[in-house]
Amino acid sequence: MKVLVLNPPTANRKYTREGRCQSEADTWLVNFPPSTLACIAGQVRVKHETKLIDCIGSNISFDSCIRMVQDFKPEYTVINTSTPTIENDISIAEEIKKTTGSKIIIYGEHATANHENVLKNDAIDYCIRGEPETPIMHILEGNVKNPGIAFNGFDGGIWQEPNLDYLDIPAYDLMPPYYYPLSGNQWMFVRSGRGCPFNCIYCIVPLMSGRKTRYHSPEYMIKQFEFLKKLNIKHWMLWDELATFDKQRMLNLCNLIKSGDFKDCIWFCTNRVDVFDEDLAKSMSEAGCRMMAFGLESGSNEVLKHIGKRITTDKSEEAIRLCKKYGIRTVAHFILGLPGSNKESDMETLNFAKRINPDFVQFYIATPFPGSQLYTLAKENNWLTTEDWAKVEQGDVTISYPDYSAGQIHEMRRKAYKEFYFRPRTIINGLTAISPKAWLKFPTYAKTFLNWMKR
Repeated sequence: MKVLVLNPPTANRKYTREGRCQSEADTWLVNFPPSTLACIAGQVRVKHETKLIDCIGSNISFDSCIRMVQDFKPEYTVINTSTPTIENDISIAEEIKKTTGSKIIIYGEHATANHENVLKNDAIDYCIRGEPETPIMHILEGNVKNPGIAFNGFDGGIWQEPNLDYLDIPAYDLMPPYYYPLSGNQWMFVRSGRGCPFNCIYCIVPLMSGRKTRYHSPEYMIKQFEFLKKLNIKHWMLWDELATFDKQRMLNLCNLIKSGDFKDCIWFCTNRVDVFDEDLAKSMSEAGCRMMAFGLESGSNEVLKHIGKRITTDKSEEAIRLCKKYGIRTVAHFILGLPGSNKESDMETLNFAKRINPDFVQFYIATPFPGSQLYTLAKENNWLTTEDWAKVEQGDVTISYPDYSAGQIHEMRRKAYKEFYFRPRTIINGLTAISPKAWLKFPTYAKTFLNWMKR
């Protein structure tokens, strides 16, 4: 059977459709590798003729995409979707259905949370709810009434993989090259774990991956790293919700990396500050971890408590300090316009960011993604400023409060970026992070960032 795994094109702006990160490319200067595509293709190709087309990573237009699909003639097409691109993604599905007759399977956070509305479109045969690998294989086998599968007249609920090591190695070799902007080297996003037991109101991870943390074994991850190295991909991002929630597992993984043939490889990860300590910082640095991203969210302890984050600013400051001590660069993620915040508390966040001085920051806007508690609260309290899904992404303001308007939140984001990055030590620190190989693209990145920041 011929199966197409597709990351569809978008008309104007490029978007990252990958897990908890649903945003325009300019938010991070580049698009992130959609590693879920590789995870799906890795499963499917064991039993079926598989083609992966990543239109975002390969700069493929709508017309070129349709021609490639027509040439392949898939019997099933699996389409990656997100909230801000859902209408665009459905239009692609309609054209594929019309021109090839292919059965259409869509997956992603929006399809999981809003499957009933999505399935009203005749082009969509199946919605995957939750993690996609096993439900897709069930559909291809004809066993459609299974967990994680929804179609008109049936909803199997949300599926989470119980044993991640059971999955085949992702088909990274079918992905187009993505490049890490600070080095210019090829990189890949890798999932080593799924699920999060915490209850942050803005997050959609509990919907997709549940509250039980599940991890690949260190041995499985080494197989992935060895495969990536054979592909000459020596930069990896562990795109987990909680890279170090299982401390001993991470220490074991670091030991295997240190004893393996990975001296010319570096890696990064995303993490929480309250599951990180000095033992981990030291071991991860020795194993090649060169950057860590933390969701700090706010510089106000009151706001942190209000959103269910369950961390403190002291803990955030300590995590940044440990990373600096062991030579790990840091990225701090903050969210402006959260429930319980106002102009004064968001100024606290800006001043906190400047004081702890991570290497890089992102000031996102609180985004009410369907399936999050924030979306429910926004609907109940009339905070939403639009019903246009295309605007529901981390760089747009789609929420407004009686005492903190959308316009004020937007201006606060501009102010935050300007005041954090336009400081001499931040500029110098950022420039030293760029390798000689990446300097050729620096003017383009700088222009893109400045234009995005002004919007």
